[in-house]
Amino acid sequence: MIFLLRFSMLFASLLLLTGCPVIERDVDLRYPAPDITAATKVNDTLCVAVPNASDFQIRMIMIYPRHVPPKERWYQENPGLTITDGQVCIPSSFYKFDQRLEYVVQVILWSNKKAQWTKYAGRQVISAFDIENGHAYRVVLEEREL
Repeated sequence: MIFLLRFSMLFASLLLLTGCPVIERDVDLRYPAPDITAATKVNDTLCVAVPNASDFQIRMIMIYPRHVPPKERWYQENPGLTITDGQVCIPSSFYKFDQRLEYVVQVILWSNKKAQWTKYAGRQVISAFDIENGHAYRVVLEEREL
């Protein structure tokens, strides 16, 4: 009886310290690594590439200057933007980008088609860039920004 109690306590301690492997696998599937893409700027419109767009729709967009705390980041759910030719284009009437600032754009996508056969139907696209002389130049994201 004492052996069984000790074994149970040891097993519970191991799970508590290392985490449940089943949950971790589920989380990894539910939130895959984001796609890091490029941004281009044409006139007053900034476009973020969305690889393999298929039937994905935009659920949320977050736009913010780099190193802004999470509570101060601008976002909009169901923004009314669409994916056209593998890009999400953001006109200046939607968001005004300032010159000489580094920005991060995060786009949360959802696939109704994929949701019919799996619960993991979302994905994320991130682009970091610097706007200078009317062009968007790619900026390398830091690990904590992913």
